[in-house]
Amino acid sequence: MDRIREAIELASRSDVAEMELRDGEIYILLSRSPAVGVPSAPLPQDQSPAAIQAIPGPSSTIVEDVRQSEHIISAPAYGIFHQRPAPGSPPFVAVGDKVEKGQQVGLMESMKVFSAIEADASGTIMELLASDGEEVDAGAPLLRLQ
Repeated sequence: MDRIREAIELASRSDVAEMELRDGEIYILLSRSPAVGVPSAPLPQDQSPAAIQAIPGPSSTIVEDVRQSEHIISAPAYGIFHQRPAPGSPPFVAVGDKVEKGQQVGLMESMKVFSAIEADASGTIMELLASDGEEVDAGAPLLRLQ
């Protein structure tokens, strides 16, 4: 519960629209859905579970989605995510592909240095969460496996 509170607090202090966390078999998706023209409400100072549930208004609805059989491959560092080895080449993986732990699924470019991104679990690619050439932060979700 403390990790969830910390994640909610971190999300509320940033401009992040969505945050995904994985701890063993537990997967949590925190999503902010801003209402048009309504300022977002800060988290209350009292971080008890009751206070977190009492966040007023629809301005920052936090949704928790727990999926037992899914795995998120995250960016190892800040940089530019590349889905293909070179422009014009086919992507490393596509939705529906089966991947094995250790298989290369993308590239991370940081300061003109390219690093391989490898699957840290086996599974089937269910969703590409980052676009080819997208700038991502460390820990940003890149691919969703099932």
